[in-house]
Amino acid sequence: MRRRWSASRDIPATGAVEIAPVGGTDYNMSIARRAAVAICVLSTAAACATGLARSQALRPVDQAASPLTLISVPTPPFRVTRYDTSGSIPQVRGGDVDLRRVNAALRGAVLADQRAFAPEARRGAIGAAKWYRGVYRTSVDRGLLSASDLVVSALMPAMEQYPGGSLGKGWLAVTVRVPSAEPVTITSLFANPPTGLRVLATAWTTLFRRTSPQAWPCIQLHRSDYRPTATNYRYFALTPRGLAIGFWQEEACNRLYATVPYSTLRPYLSKLGSTLVAGVRLAH
Repeated sequence: MRRRWSASRDIPATGAVEIAPVGGTDYNMSIARRAAVAICVLSTAAACATGLARSQALRPVDQAASPLTLISVPTPPFRVTRYDTSGSIPQVRGGDVDLRRVNAALRGAVLADQRAFAPEARRGAIGAAKWYRGVYRTSVDRGLLSASDLVVSALMPAMEQYPGGSLGKGWLAVTVRVPSAEPVTITSLFANPPTGLRVLATAWTTLFRRTSPQAWPCIQLHRSDYRPTATNYRYFALTPRGLAIGFWQEEACNRLYATVPYSTLRPYLSKLGSTLVAGVRLAH
């Protein structure tokens, strides 16, 4: 995927395209960088789980899940010279379970992303005028997360910008089981991942084209970024409205997202996927 970071103001993502002049110094982001982040996030979450977590049994689908309380805490500092950190990350409270592993996984997802971004952030600052500063920002969007004593899932708007540019809006995503913090991948949601991803990709692009026609040219210009692969669809969250999928900002466009209803995906879900979807709750 071609992604860029810079120091423009953040605009909350909608389905719409942001038409804006591109100015300053822009930098491309490699597929390897984003793939590395996904691996780091999953590794961090997995490290938080114990042997008991790895053997965590599936809760019966008909057993009611209870919502957790969402709180926002400051984004951990991005410790790279000439970059400012701001924003918030989610944490959860409540219920009768130990949530320390879950909260560590939520924080760990951000720390893993920072570690992956840091080398390119340093390179991106080279040559920029000294009065420019880079930005690292995450935020919590209640419409793009869920939290119950079965599963916590969040799609977090993110901003990763080099000093002196104009783009850089994207996402961080983390979904973990409760209380183990065992990570949930997009492929684990489907009984047959290739088929499930094809259904998901078709539903997402059809929905996006219908609801946000003004942004459709962004997708047409970069069709390979929306092919049904686990890498392309790794920015996801299980929300009360459906499976939310986000894509990083394209040139002259905003970050993109759409939410696919569970009714479209339910015939293709795995046992784990069905259990987690049944356990999705709106956070308090």
